[in-house]
Amino acid sequence: MLRHGDISTEIDRKPFLFTLIAAAGSTAAAVLLFVLGRGNALSIFSGILIAVVAAAALIILFVMLTDYAYIEGGVLRTRYLFRKENIALSDIGKVTCREKVYYVFNKQGGVAATINGQLTGIDGILYAMEKNGVRFE
Repeated sequence: MLRHGDISTEIDRKPFLFTLIAAAGSTAAAVLLFVLGRGNALSIFSGILIAVVAAAALIILFVMLTDYAYIEGGVLRTRYLFRKENIALSDIGKVTCREKVYYVFNKQGGVAATINGQLTGIDGILYAMEKNGVRFE
């Protein structure tokens, strides 16, 4: 679901749909409580709590949609929230994994990119990097 290329990570369908339904349902429930509550203190309090759940679900959806990595034309392209990174596979020095996050280092030793190790399709990215001679530690 939502692939960016032939060699790409993607969003798992079930957590995405669950979060989408939670966001939509919470938003609808909060609006109904505010509209139909007519100033009742319990309705307003419940509406605020449900609105917080809706906001959290929307934030999680945003993070899900902006956390991906793909290889296109010999370049590893990653994105997490507002941070985009591109590095040619030939410029990668090594890749290490700590706490389910892959750190991609350039040949000078600096961190060039990070990839979430729990994404669906990460094995294809790692295999493509290995085929291009990237060293893993």
